Amino acid sequence: MLGGNKAETMRSWVKAISKFDLETAFTYCTDDIEWFTPHGHFKGKSGMERYINWLKDNVQDFKNEESGHGIMVEGEKAFFEHTMSGVMQGEKVEFLAICTYEFEGEKISRLKTVFDRLSIADQATSQWLPKKLVNTIINQMEKGLH
Repeated sequence: MLGGNKAETMRSWVKAISKFDLETAFTYCTDDIEWFTPHGHFKGKSGMERYINWLKDNVQDFKNEESGHGIMVEGEKAFFEHTMSGVMQGEKVEFLAICTYEFEGEKISRLKTVFDRLSIADQATSQWLPKKLVNTIINQMEKGLH
């Protein structure tokens, strides 16, 4: 189910983040926004700015595309399934991300983003030794599955 304005707020926020447009992204957030990611917990607009600038420095051609279940909104909470892609360390990467949103009115107050960093490392790693290390970890984690 779509939640009208909140769904559009989420789409607009993701579009601004994908362009690394902090000024626009901040218009959709409360001043004390919190963002929990696999890379850490970022508090307030200064924390969010630090994370987005890190993304800008480490991911080229960054894109977010709504996928799967897309956006669902219920009251002050929402869910967003999307595919993220870009170029990291010269290698193309693509991965599924799941985000939950909490709102205060029409502003985003809290985000939780989940994605598989090991899958990203596997895609972004091309040199022999790092690739060997990533594959060793993957093989150990999947031991007995295949």
